[in-house]
Amino acid sequence: MLAERMLLTVSTGPRERLAWAFRAVTSRQPDEMEQQTLLENLNAQLTYFRGRPREAEKLLMIGEKRNDARLNPDELAAYAMTASLILNLDETITKQ
Repeated sequence: MLAERMLLTVSTGPRERLAWAFRAVTSRQPDEMEQQTLLENLNAQLTYFRGRPREAEKLLMIGEKRNDARLNPDELAAYAMTASLILNLDETITKQ
C-alpha cells in the first residue's frame, strides 16, 4: 500500500512524503502547485478521518492486506485517500 510506504519510508513530514510518493508514481517531482494541492487534500482527509474514526477503520478493512498496527488508522486512511488521488492522475495511468 502506497500510503503505508509513505509513512514508513519517509519520516520527515507530509510535504516530503507526498513528494516521495508523487515521484515514485510519476517519475518526476511535483511542481509547487501540485505539491500544494496534495497537501490541501491530505489536510482535508486528516480532518475528515480524525472526526470520523469509524470511517477510517472501514476504509482500512478493504483488501486482503492487513495494515501495519503501529500506524495511526486516521493518518493512514488520510494518506490512503491522497495516494489514491496520485495513482488516479491522468499522468499516472496514461502511457505515452
